[in-house]
Amino acid sequence: MPVKSVFSGIRVLDVTRILASPFASGQLAFLGADVVKIEDPGAGDAARYGHSNDRDLAKTGMSSNFLSQNSNKRSVTLNLRTPEGQRIFRKLAEDADIVIQNLRTGSMDRYGLGYEDLRKINPRIIYCSLTAYGATGPKKRHPAYDPVVQAASGMMSINGTPETAPLKVGPPVVDYGAGLAAAFAIASALYHRERTGEGQHIDVSMLDTAFVLMGSIVTDVMTAGAKPRAHGNSYVSIPTNAGFETREGLLYIAAMQEHHVKHLCESIGRADLLTDPRYLTHESRSENGAELRKQLEKAFKTRTAAEWEEILNEAGVPAMRVRTIPEAVREPYLESRKLFHVFKSVAGVKSSVTVPLVPFKLSACEARADTPPPTLGADTDEVLRSVGYSAREVAELRERHIV
Repeated sequence: MPVKSVFSGIRVLDVTRILASPFASGQLAFLGADVVKIEDPGAGDAARYGHSNDRDLAKTGMSSNFLSQNSNKRSVTLNLRTPEGQRIFRKLAEDADIVIQNLRTGSMDRYGLGYEDLRKINPRIIYCSLTAYGATGPKKRHPAYDPVVQAASGMMSINGTPETAPLKVGPPVVDYGAGLAAAFAIASALYHRERTGEGQHIDVSMLDTAFVLMGSIVTDVMTAGAKPRAHGNSYVSIPTNAGFETREGLLYIAAMQEHHVKHLCESIGRADLLTDPRYLTHESRSENGAELRKQLEKAFKTRTAAEWEEILNEAGVPAMRVRTIPEAVREPYLESRKLFHVFKSVAGVKSSVTVPLVPFKLSACEARADTPPPTLGADTDEVLRSVGYSAREVAELRERHIV
């Protein structure tokens, strides 16, 4: 059984808030990094008070948003707008490996805590900045959140149906995509440092991420002059890649290749469609997609989505009944993936807390959730003592609202 942690011994100073960047540092924390979360005294990360189905969680500063991104981290309150707070941060940065921050472009530089400032005291430091539009260009100081970037990138224009588009994608996919990009960039920079000894600055843009997430569509637009539109639960050129109503429930099928189409038609008792001249090739199926869809829908109405899911998967056709999220997270097959960790006790939370870990498995290492998300400033005294501050000095800093 794997026991080693990939990033054991790596210290991260986490000056992040809300979602994308805390998610990035959270992925590193699950893989063993020592992540010290720097928060404003008194308020902390705004995500602490964000939306939760249980309103009491937000009232205690432990909202679902915060809980999902901040396991294995230590919380330190520190006012970076003060000279003393800045001095403390520099002291912490002297032996840190990584700084990750998502303040508006230029904010950390104004505090004297930008990459050029910190590399003077720690040349090996890796400094990751995650912003809406990146550190260059005329929009570099503009604020944004996930839905705003979805709008800016054109992503909303292709989501939904012709009647409902433009429509925001449900989950904050740009936030999570940018967070994964940042974590990957940091891992790449660590590998580069291992070989060369060099630290470096990383500039992650949410807008860049949105375009990369739509890579094939963007290439079609810029290379072939495509004008993509929203098509709902279907691919306009592949009628066998679509959602279908059944006797009970919606079924999504992705019969993308010829052998999928063959097995699909045979499984629903319509092998005759395979010899129909209108459906012999990908091109002819695309040209006659509306009629083919009618034929398929008629067959699917004879069984439930759950029944078709079992039949089609046994035949090698990618198909799943459309589930709600509460249904999906309780599927028995997820147990083998060990994706979720349950904290039975979390300070400030009355119930147990379940969080997802990382979306991959390493054969020689494992992702772990050893400590629950911290209450605001829970580790301030411990971390400051580790860099030479006495208990009396920490108490004085607290009285002056520095920590």
